[in-house]
Amino acid sequence: MIYRCGVTVCYAATALLLGAGAEAGDVYKTVDAQGHVTYSDRPLSSTSQSVALQVTPPNPEEAARLAREQALQTADAAQEAQQAQKNAAEQQKKIAEEAAQKQRCDSARNRYLLFAAGGRLLKTDEQGNRVYYSDDEIAAEVVASKAAMDSACSQ
Repeated sequence: MIYRCGVTVCYAATALLLGAGAEAGDVYKTVDAQGHVTYSDRPLSSTSQSVALQVTPPNPEEAARLAREQALQTADAAQEAQQAQKNAAEQQKKIAEEAAQKQRCDSARNRYLLFAAGGRLLKTDEQGNRVYYSDDEIAAEVVASKAAMDSACSQ
C-alpha cells in the first residue's frame, strides 16, 4: 500500500489508515527528488525511513457522541432546508397574489377612467348590435366602476 502526501497531515492520515483495520506493521516514509512524501508498508528506496506510529484504539463513547452530533446536525440542516423551501413557496405565493391584485386594480381603474371620460361610448347588445350608452347609463357605470376601483385598489 502506498500513500502520497504533501502536507504534515499525512501523519494523521497514516495513523487513521492504520487504526482503521490495517495491521500494526512497519511504515516507511520516502521523500523523492521533487520533495514528494510517500508512505508505504515497505521501503521504496535505500533512503526510506521507518516511522514509528502510535495507534490507539477508537473510543466507542466518543464515536457514539460524534455520531449523535452528526445526526443532529443533519436533522437541523434538513429542517432548515425545508423551512427555507416553505418560505420561498410562501414568498412566491405572495408575489403572485400581489400581481393578481395589481392587475385587478389596473383593470378597474381603466374601466372607471373610460366611463369618467364620458363621450360617445358603445356596448354590444344580445343580438351583437352596437348600442350607445345613454347619459344615465354612463353616470351609473361611473359610480359602479368607481366603487369597483376603490374596492380593488384599496387592498
